[in-house]
Amino acid sequence: MLKFALPAAVLALASGVPVPTGAQLEWYRDEVTAIGHFNMGTFQACGIGGIRMEGRGPLRENGVQLPPPETFAPTNVNVTQWTEALGSFGVKHAVLVVSHGCGFNTFPSDTSFPEFNFTWSYSVKNSPWMNGKGDIARLFVDACKKYGIKPGFYHGIVNNAFLNVVKGIVQPNPQPGQANITQEQYVQVVTQNLRQLWTNYGQLAEVWFDGGMAPETSEPLLKLLNELQPNTVAFQGPGKNVVRWCGTESGHPQYPLWSTANSSGTSGQGSPDAPEFVPAEVDTCFQTPKAGENTQVSAPYGGCWFYNERDVPKSVAELASIYADSVGNNANLLLDWSPQPDGTLRQDHIERYQEFGKFLSCYETAKKTVGPFTSSQSVDLSDVNVERVAISEDLTNGQLVRSFDLYLDGQKFTTGSSVGHKRIVMFPNVTSYKSFSMNITGAVSTPKVSLSFYHCMRFPAGSGCGIQSGFAFIISPGNLIRNISSSSVDDCCKACRADSACSVFVDSPQKVCSLLSSQSGLVSSPGYTSGTPLRQ
Repeated sequence: MLKFALPAAVLALASGVPVPTGAQLEWYRDEVTAIGHFNMGTFQACGIGGIRMEGRGPLRENGVQLPPPETFAPTNVNVTQWTEALGSFGVKHAVLVVSHGCGFNTFPSDTSFPEFNFTWSYSVKNSPWMNGKGDIARLFVDACKKYGIKPGFYHGIVNNAFLNVVKGIVQPNPQPGQANITQEQYVQVVTQNLRQLWTNYGQLAEVWFDGGMAPETSEPLLKLLNELQPNTVAFQGPGKNVVRWCGTESGHPQYPLWSTANSSGTSGQGSPDAPEFVPAEVDTCFQTPKAGENTQVSAPYGGCWFYNERDVPKSVAELASIYADSVGNNANLLLDWSPQPDGTLRQDHIERYQEFGKFLSCYETAKKTVGPFTSSQSVDLSDVNVERVAISEDLTNGQLVRSFDLYLDGQKFTTGSSVGHKRIVMFPNVTSYKSFSMNITGAVSTPKVSLSFYHCMRFPAGSGCGIQSGFAFIISPGNLIRNISSSSVDDCCKACRADSACSVFVDSPQKVCSLLSSQSGLVSSPGYTSGTPLRQ
């Protein structure tokens, strides 16, 4: 067996290495999590000035589109079914979207400011569902507790059609149905609404600030978090218990993915030399277009987050690949669930979640475990049949490993840099190996590393893209990876599939292919074609 010693030259003092909070470590341990979109966007679209903030169906190009609260009219809300489905693939905590870009609250908001004539009237209180007496958030939290899932909430604040807010700025000239408030009053309103949400439903595992916060809301919301939910992790939020976006909604963030970054507003891979411990979350849709099918009818916001009857669940092979590229890439997986307008999950969605859970069961019990060790380790594999290894680093004192080499039967087969909470590496072939060795070639201080070996099902690589003709995903500086020339939609599809950060693409009539990291809305655009790569 190979023996290694970590050279003294690659060790450095750990002073200055960012360390995680207890809440961040617990968040890491959850690994498989979920986010649910059941809101006004399940029924209709809303937007301001042609910007689709949420929802399915047509959107007028100018002015304001805000469906009345009566539009939210489910007939069979079944949160027990939701949580059972999430439990079938091992979800540890789940985030429910209680207020998205429309600003509709699926909890009965009590936020009111008589002094400036404001009431958050855009909520289930004014919906026909349960005669205005219902509370989706309460039903969800109670069901989560029953099935051992920790609840969390998504409450968007930077884009809100009801409040007439775009990118954290109150817009002029509110239209009928919209609130008439100032920028200062906007801060008061969202702070009070979040106070109710963070007070009435107990301990929350995670709260979402999708797109971050307007600068003037950061301080009051940090104060509110510390007061009401001090142990909650905040996605793109303020404070120390924070996580960041991985930089793509494809489910396949680029390696290496570091636990440290400049702030919770930093997206992408992070950096080993960054000053803050801010691990990455991988949010990705569960629905996807059928291969080669035109899904232009009733195309929803983002193409996949809210329920779309034309879409199908991602394959087990794709979900397995996403797990390896998220949990196995030092991140957490946040997989979407999308109830139908009646409030139930489609049967094929339930069955696919169960199938995914069956695949993940291969990780429940390792064939062999070794560690912790600090520099190198050799393992006898002659008594087990394994085809992948999960490398885990004790993050209590921060992420310390900087580089490593891996060997099978004495031959180096790969190198790596980031380990973090977990790094899953598949062996080159599904065959019998006699020995495995890991040599840590670079570290900050003395790391503690452990190895777990597994044998799971492997899948053939997928091909093609789901295509949507006559629509274009919104392109912005925040989601554009790059533009390339293309002679066909097929060329654009191939380019997106070849870039792991590419979530969707847009092919223009001028034959310019735009590769995008995330889905920021879908607009009717004759002559354009948009697509989603089917990687598995």
